[in-house]
Amino acid sequence: MLAKYHQGLSDEFELAWDGKAKWSKYLRQKFSEISTKLIVAETDGELIGFMLCLLSPNPPIYKEKKLGVISDVYVKERWRRKGIAMKMFDVAVKWFAKNRARSVQLNVAAPNLEGRAVWRSLGFEPLVITKRLKVGEYLSAGHPRIRTRIVKRKKQKKK
Repeated sequence: MLAKYHQGLSDEFELAWDGKAKWSKYLRQKFSEISTKLIVAETDGELIGFMLCLLSPNPPIYKEKKLGVISDVYVKERWRRKGIAMKMFDVAVKWFAKNRARSVQLNVAAPNLEGRAVWRSLGFEPLVITKRLKVGEYLSAGHPRIRTRIVKRKKQKKK
């Protein structure tokens, strides 16, 4: 569901031929860890959404030691804009707080305007902007190369 949604946003999200199998293996591994929580939304026995939450160590150079990470979220199209993601997020924040995470981070695809709006409405702000460049396109476009030269310092004569 989520992968198909992202594929519709951009060709950049095209899955590898074995992507589904690798995703299943990844989820089995994550669910065996206590640092993972899967929140599901259902109605009348129908799964209508999910949110995968992780506790992650922050790099040791930072004061904040542990981060809450929202890894993946999906709500079925006909259930969107009904507060489902917000209800799952409320559960996630309580779990993060219980596990001493002081902040929550996530990634959202740039073309996912709907998702970006949801996260903005919950108070999320940009922290890091990730940029992407296709190497082959850059090289084939004939962009000017930056030329570097090594300048050797001349030795001064002793007086």
